[in-house]
Amino acid sequence: MVRIRTVSVVGLLALGLVAGACKKDEKKTEATGSGDPKSAEKPAEKPAEKPAGQNTPPLTQSVNPNADDLSLLPLDSEVVMGLNFSQLQTSALWKKFVEPQMMKGDTQKKLAEFKDKCGFDPMAAVKSISIGMKGVGADKPDGVVVVHGPEKAKVNACLDKMKDEAAKDGSTIERDGDVVNIKNKSGEDFAFTYVSDDTLVGVIGTNANTAGVKAVTAGTSALKTSPAFVEMYSKINTADSLWMLMNGNSKAFDKAAALGFKPKAVFGSVNVTDGLTVDLRVRLDTPDQAVQIANMAKGQVAQFVKMVDKLDIVADAADVKVNVALSTAKLEALIQQFAGMMGGMGGGGGGGKMGGP
Repeated sequence: MVRIRTVSVVGLLALGLVAGACKKDEKKTEATGSGDPKSAEKPAEKPAEKPAGQNTPPLTQSVNPNADDLSLLPLDSEVVMGLNFSQLQTSALWKKFVEPQMMKGDTQKKLAEFKDKCGFDPMAAVKSISIGMKGVGADKPDGVVVVHGPEKAKVNACLDKMKDEAAKDGSTIERDGDVVNIKNKSGEDFAFTYVSDDTLVGVIGTNANTAGVKAVTAGTSALKTSPAFVEMYSKINTADSLWMLMNGNSKAFDKAAALGFKPKAVFGSVNVTDGLTVDLRVRLDTPDQAVQIANMAKGQVAQFVKMVDKLDIVADAADVKVNVALSTAKLEALIQQFAGMMGGMGGGGGGGKMGGP
């Protein structure tokens, strides 16, 4: 999986574990892409009085909560993703598999401490998130995150309360006008500002400073101006729990060349409800190549078909389309089988457990 260490800083704010309260690294294998990120067209018309990044009207927002974020995410992003967090939390799978884990141990304790200090529940506050990253695979990639939901007044008041505590941990929180600059004890930077009362835009990496934030909110070099990106984006179910696009030029695809092909882009979505559905596209150079790869993939996944409720692999022009659906029962069986495989891999002799301390 792609390792994105600095996303821990994004999680720090987006989930409310501000200024060092949450230090875990996150891993994401997400996707972006434009076949030609330097190509450009005029952005879609947008009311002049509406600031970049402001929430769309309720009807549009319910369809795609990240719709306006393309005017903020960088044109040179290698990986782009959107998370419909409020929808995800209402799903049966979340309530069954994730929520119980959050109600025990250190996670529950930290969430309770945060709510006590800041007066709001960060899990309920965050509605949706979108991210655009470049330099994926490096120790410190650069990127932009847009978070919808947390109220500006509450977040700012929370930061003021956490500032002294963060300093004790070796982190700093400083204000520069409307921009907040955060540095954790590991030296990772995160800078953000609000573009509306409930939408914040943050920058991580080398441009995580006041100037970097202002450049992003100006919207002068955004994904919305790339015809290639917009065309692929139009094929994604962006109202699903998670959508993603990955540029084929990313180093994450370097090893794919050894298999005889290198995709121009990978994009699609995952929807979590009372089951799981995956809609994925792999864009190749030609329709003939798409047919070849689709036929090869069908032969390799024959045994996997019994584990899911639906598995379709077809060629569509230069794309290979993959559609997978699993019910809760099939997903549980798959998880148990995977857990058994992992246990077997760690087992030694007859004991079935790995030795050592």
